[in-house]
Amino acid sequence: MRRMSDPTPRKSLHLRAAPARHRAIRHAAASSGRTMTAFVLDSACAAAYQTLAGQPDFAMQDADWEHVLGLLGRPAADRDRLCALLGRPV
Repeated sequence: MRRMSDPTPRKSLHLRAAPARHRAIRHAAASSGRTMTAFVLDSACAAAYQTLAGQPDFAMQDADWEHVLGLLGRPAADRDRLCALLGRPV
């Protein structure tokens, strides 16, 4: 179900997991303060991007490339934590 404030169409992923894996994912999501959906999608996308980055070439639709460029051009959401991680003053 789409929210009225978010006009972006969404696709569904249907996953089955063994109970132990489900518990681990649920616990990790709760520990990180995210929903299971956000946790699974963030983790899967990070793995996908890392896998694709290891390839010499990969194809991407123009709209997807524009989305990546837009993400790269955004300011960091939590600059204080980022600066602490990088060891630089704010």
